[in-house]
Amino acid sequence: MKPSHIALAAGAGIALAALLHRSADALAASNAEGEGDGSSVLDYVDPWAAISAQVESYQTDAAMQDTNTAAFLSLIAYSEGTDRQRDPYRVCYGYKHTIADLTDHPSVTGEWKGESIANLGPQYAGKVSTAAGRYQLIKPTWLECKRALKLPDFSPDSQDRAAVYLIKRRGALDAVRAGRIADAVDACRQEWASLPGAGYGQPERKMAALIDTFSAAGGVLA
Repeated sequence: MKPSHIALAAGAGIALAALLHRSADALAASNAEGEGDGSSVLDYVDPWAAISAQVESYQTDAAMQDTNTAAFLSLIAYSEGTDRQRDPYRVCYGYKHTIADLTDHPSVTGEWKGESIANLGPQYAGKVSTAAGRYQLIKPTWLECKRALKLPDFSPDSQDRAAVYLIKRRGALDAVRAGRIADAVDACRQEWASLPGAGYGQPERKMAALIDTFSAAGGVLA
């Protein structure tokens, strides 16, 4: 384990211990004060939600220190076509709108309502895409990441962390770190429609081009 990872792990342990200690004290106080109707207990915020977010946050931060993980993020940006824009983090699907406000996802702030994807086939008639940012995160996916990691905004750092969270959620992070990129892409293909084998009826990249992009970004293959 790298020194930075050890430090993060130690910090996680300290933070979790503090959270558990505070939770136990608060719950004890709540029980003492809420005898009868239990109202104090009901008003108490579930500590496990905070603990879960803390764990996810530390694990994501640790993963972001890895060179292969950073290179895989570049691979996704290439695959989604955002890497060719002036600021990939402000790209919206269809390239017609540039995000002005990064305090949240543009479909949350209300500055952008999404773009039609009817041109992709009859199955998409009347549908729109809210894919935005470097990793083309749709609104529901972004809200999941935001909630899981307690992300404060739609800044580049928050977008990077969200993408790492999604890679981890798909079970691909170990493959990424080990340089088994074909395996990682296969695991993530349901997350990003541009990856080969996604099967969403949208244009898909070639695996060879993705591997070349990964290597050019400093990634090391197994």
